[in-house]
Amino acid sequence: MILCGGENLVDVIEMQTEDGARVFRAVPGGSPYNCTRALGRLGMDVGYLTPISSDRFGDDLLFGLTADNVRHLGQRPDAPTSLAMVTTMDGQPDYRFYRNGTAERMVTEDTLRDSMNQDADAFHIGSLALCEGSDAQAWADLFMRCAMRGIFTSLDPNIRPLLAEQNASAYRTRLDEMAAVANLLRLSDEDLNWWRPDRPVEDALVDLAKIAPHALVVLTQGASPVICHWPRGRIEVPLTPVSHMADTVGAGDTLMATLLAGLARRHALRADQIAALDGGTLRQIIQDASRAAAITCTRTGCNPPYANEIWPS
Repeated sequence: MILCGGENLVDVIEMQTEDGARVFRAVPGGSPYNCTRALGRLGMDVGYLTPISSDRFGDDLLFGLTADNVRHLGQRPDAPTSLAMVTTMDGQPDYRFYRNGTAERMVTEDTLRDSMNQDADAFHIGSLALCEGSDAQAWADLFMRCAMRGIFTSLDPNIRPLLAEQNASAYRTRLDEMAAVANLLRLSDEDLNWWRPDRPVEDALVDLAKIAPHALVVLTQGASPVICHWPRGRIEVPLTPVSHMADTVGAGDTLMATLLAGLARRHALRADQIAALDGGTLRQIIQDASRAAAITCTRTGCNPPYANEIWPS
């Protein structure tokens, strides 16, 4: 089983009606939540550890998991769902997060231990859940314990500078410690620019590969080729073109999920198997993940593909 942790929330998105009125649409989301659902659609045995609120938004979040064959292993506390308000300023999306005292942050070392499936093959975490607070440290500690137990560890920082700057030094230190024991690390060039400021992307990537010498490090760069470092070397893989762009919501989460699923399909969710991957196999895994992300970009919102859309046979 692949276990996932990290925030779930509702994106409250500003829209405009034909007569110019402002309306808001509530959409379940959160990077790790989206990744978990994408794994379920790809046919993986997957469980989600994070608490989900018992409010109406929480019901919607839980319904999304259940619809995609994900097992919710966390609690349903009587606390509100986290919100991300998405408005438009000068034509650009402007995000504001409301997470204080919310259900998804009600994690401790004890609650995570109780929710953890002892038969886990892999543990994935990332994004807002690692930014700040005792809950961020609880997630990081679980990640480190999983690594010590030989469970495959997967990290997608998905850094949000608006929140990251509030505790930048501690956050960078936490990410460094987790990267050092990660088996799979997926990040964007924007993540890397924040994580290693004032360093050219290539130099920063080499630095990161040194911190995680036994990991598969996958860097996405917008429309530019994906760069991949792993113990046997470095390759670049062009992105799959998007046939008709709807939006990019969930594309990175879909790519992350398909990387994990691709490794699982090749029985490579083990540290020693990462080092054993040959360049051709790894290139195919990246191409599959890129194709899945491209499909998501043709759909409105985070609507990842199913397994038969990526691996028809």
